[in-house]
Amino acid sequence: MTVEIDDWTCRLDFSDGWVDVTAGTGLDSEGKAAWAREVVQSFNPLDLVASKESIEKNLIHLARSAEKNQAVLAAAFFALGGAHYATFDVQIFGEDGAALSLDEVENRLRGHKEIAGEPQVSRVDLPAGAAVRLQAMYQSKGVLGFGKRLSEAVSYALLVPETSDVLLATMNWSAMEHSDQLIEEVDALIPTLRFVPLDADGNPISEGGQP
Repeated sequence: MTVEIDDWTCRLDFSDGWVDVTAGTGLDSEGKAAWAREVVQSFNPLDLVASKESIEKNLIHLARSAEKNQAVLAAAFFALGGAHYATFDVQIFGEDGAALSLDEVENRLRGHKEIAGEPQVSRVDLPAGAAVRLQAMYQSKGVLGFGKRLSEAVSYALLVPETSDVLLATMNWSAMEHSDQLIEEVDALIPTLRFVPLDADGNPISEGGQP
């Protein structure tokens, strides 16, 4: 999947099982419904563990959540049978030309008010550059403030070269029984991330300086 932000683009190589939720954003209600039906039709109906209607409803909810979070790229991981295991999104942050350091980014990630317990934080060297990796449990209130929901997430934050932007890629899930598999999935996905600068016409610029 690819997302263009001003004069650069972000690319990620998703494995089988991922659905491009970004394709469902920016559409009206009818458009989202049509997109969700098309996605479900791509699943093997003999393997479905839930009704087509419930999967479509979940996809529409995911697209709306991506819009609410202002995600520039969003995807969802579905197991065989249409069971939704995890959600992934990319957000871009910037502060009016003021470039943040990785230390400042780490402090902000640690300060998330819904983090439960002590997060696991490390620095990793990715092909796209140095990054902060944060793995944590999150506790949020339920409907009308009753009950508590527990989820887990892995976030990677990178500084976008030659800009003041910060790219934050996060995968989250509540299916704790699949945590090991999902952690492996996101840790394999993020190294495929690459930044590609664009020319004035929006065409990718190769390393040699030519589109």
